[in-house]
Amino acid sequence: MSVPHTPLPDPHLALQQLRRRAERQRLASESLPPDTPAETQRLVHELQTYQLELEMQYEELLRAQAEAERSHRQYLDVYDFAPVGYCTLAADGTLLQLNLRTSQLLGQERQRLLGRRLGLFVAPAERMRFAEFLGQLWAAPGQRQSCELAMRGPHDELFFAQLEGAATSEGDDESLPPSSCRLVLLDVTARRQATDQLAASEARFRATFEQARDGMLLLDGQRFVDINVAGLNLLGISDKRRVVGQPLAAFWPRFQPDGRRSLDMLTHCLHTAQARGWCRLVWMRYSPAGEELWDEMSFNPVLINGQPMLHAAWRDVTAAKQGEQQLRESESRLQLALAAANTGVWAWEPPSDLLYQDVRAQEILGLTLPAEPDGMLLPFGRLQQAVHPADAARVEEALGQALREHSVFDQQHRLLRPDGTVRHVAALGRFSYDERTGQPVRFVGLVRDITDRRQVEEALNYKNRLLGNILQNLPVLLARLGPDGRYREHVGQTVGRLGLAQNELVGQLAAEMFPESAAHFQRLLAGERHSYVASVVRNDQPIHLQCFGFFDEEQQEVVIFALDITEPELLKEEATRLRLRQQQELLSAILSTQEEERRRIAEGLHNGVGQLLYGTRLHLDALPPSAAVQASRLLLNEAIETTRSISFELTPSILEDFGLEVALQELVSRIPASLPVDLNLHGLAVPLPALLAIAVYRIVQELLNNVMKHAQAQEVFVQVSREENQLYLSVEDDGVGFDTGAETSLSGIGLAGIRTRVGLLGGTVSINSRPGRGTGFFLQVPIPAA
Repeated sequence: MSVPHTPLPDPHLALQQLRRRAERQRLASESLPPDTPAETQRLVHELQTYQLELEMQYEELLRAQAEAERSHRQYLDVYDFAPVGYCTLAADGTLLQLNLRTSQLLGQERQRLLGRRLGLFVAPAERMRFAEFLGQLWAAPGQRQSCELAMRGPHDELFFAQLEGAATSEGDDESLPPSSCRLVLLDVTARRQATDQLAASEARFRATFEQARDGMLLLDGQRFVDINVAGLNLLGISDKRRVVGQPLAAFWPRFQPDGRRSLDMLTHCLHTAQARGWCRLVWMRYSPAGEELWDEMSFNPVLINGQPMLHAAWRDVTAAKQGEQQLRESESRLQLALAAANTGVWAWEPPSDLLYQDVRAQEILGLTLPAEPDGMLLPFGRLQQAVHPADAARVEEALGQALREHSVFDQQHRLLRPDGTVRHVAALGRFSYDERTGQPVRFVGLVRDITDRRQVEEALNYKNRLLGNILQNLPVLLARLGPDGRYREHVGQTVGRLGLAQNELVGQLAAEMFPESAAHFQRLLAGERHSYVASVVRNDQPIHLQCFGFFDEEQQEVVIFALDITEPELLKEEATRLRLRQQQELLSAILSTQEEERRRIAEGLHNGVGQLLYGTRLHLDALPPSAAVQASRLLLNEAIETTRSISFELTPSILEDFGLEVALQELVSRIPASLPVDLNLHGLAVPLPALLAIAVYRIVQELLNNVMKHAQAQEVFVQVSREENQLYLSVEDDGVGFDTGAETSLSGIGLAGIRTRVGLLGGTVSINSRPGRGTGFFLQVPIPAA
């Protein structure tokens, strides 16, 4: 609403009229009679001049009035249409004047607002502050005051207004008391809402920062600005002042385990966070106790009070790191176990009919061709085609049975590889099924190449056939006695010389059948290795048998080899030499056979029973944890350790792999701590011949076993030394000793077996022992030329 105004005369038109009047006056003065006195002419001229000056002043007044009117109109337009509310209040707080913006803010027409109190539009809770604000205005005339209030606008909706103003006097005369105050009303609702939201956001941020379980920190550059309680706990520091202002890297070691500088890693991560908006850093530090702790920090840039900073969330990931390490170690141990067992993993998914095979399975199955570099996934039919035709039906039937009965598939069969070679494999596995439909979804199995084992078995079978031929065609006898002294088997050509059929005496007591050899049987049953000559009379003819026997601890039986040494008197000397040579060859074959038998049994335990136990343990590890599973795992671990121990005692692979010196050290380390053993080795860096090394190892093993069984010793001294082409061995103890002159004192010591081994090696044995004075065994054996 604009204020009406009276139009002013045009100043240019008035100037033209003034000039015309002046011209008329000049003409009038010139028209005076010539006889007009000079004084009259002077007065007329002055009056005309004065009139011109007055008219010029009037002209200037007209111009000033026009300019003032234009300014007034402009002021009214600015005042009325300004985007800011303007109003004037009387001393009683009523509205004297206001512009359109004020009426818009208050939500009423301007005419209806005139004469009303502005305080009525202030929120009730803010009216006291408004009254105080007005009081400050009236108390300090001319001084500008400001406040922010909540006011009611259109439809009684609240808005926030910033009021600024000052009290003024009538006509702005400062000498007079103030009669009104002029106010400016600015709608700051948006700013107030933004401020409130910012405050709420900062409050939430502060609450999150302080109450977070993870460590929270603020950085200015690389220095601490703030840190929450969780972060202090991670550092093991209670006083925040010890941290604020310090460099972040000061609390981490200079170098990380991988050799990188901690400061370089932090600097790179912070630069990345600034450039990309986020960065994660995992690094290690040490606890006060010196333990390794792993931390994960996530950095992101933030703006705090207009200042750019970095916010970081900090978590202790030591447990996760250790879990990852344990998982890697577990996977590594699994891979080592599979590699040591030469075992591969394969799987078949019936729905897709695809075969998966790991690298080792590919090597064993030989299904990957050069044209198929990615051989991990192949059609299952490729494996079916690779099964040897002679075994295909049996394998197919076993697989179908495992599928139908939900049982374990366990088969040994042959594979016909693409290159034409035939390999023997042992396959083990089972199906997993869909719980809803019961349909098979996957078969997971292990495959192991047992070609070498089968070759060993075939070689052993060949040796058994060879031994059978020897027994059938040479004058020898093989007998086996149980721990009770009864025959389990007796075969060989010599059985017929004794007037017996093969295995005719099975179940009979050997001491009753051959009483003249009862003492020898007793020694063998006691665990001795014993060689003796047995003489029996059949059909009035003497039969002399050279016998050698030993007690097999694993089979718990006595094994006796007997050679018929009966010859005519005329050929006695030649026969004696022949018998001796045959005896040595036979005994050597027996020892070799024994070692081969031990090796076969040990390999069977390791590659057969041991691998089944390992596979069972892997299966248990995959089951959900429970008390039954844990108990089974403990029993299984004990069985694995027992199998290892038996396998080592039968055939110590360490002897073949690392030589006699290391094998003897390992043997001594297995002696119980209650019997200290002082082992001295000299000159064994150069490997000995295999047979000699095995013999020395077995002799030391037997003597130490005898000490533990019989000597009741407190300490044992073992010395093995090599000097030129001789090997010297001594085993001495401080035990009870025995009388070397009494044959019965040697019972159970295995001296005969030791003497036999040494005799076969061309060496000598001497014994030094007395009751209560300990025992010493001294052996000297020549070292064969290479």
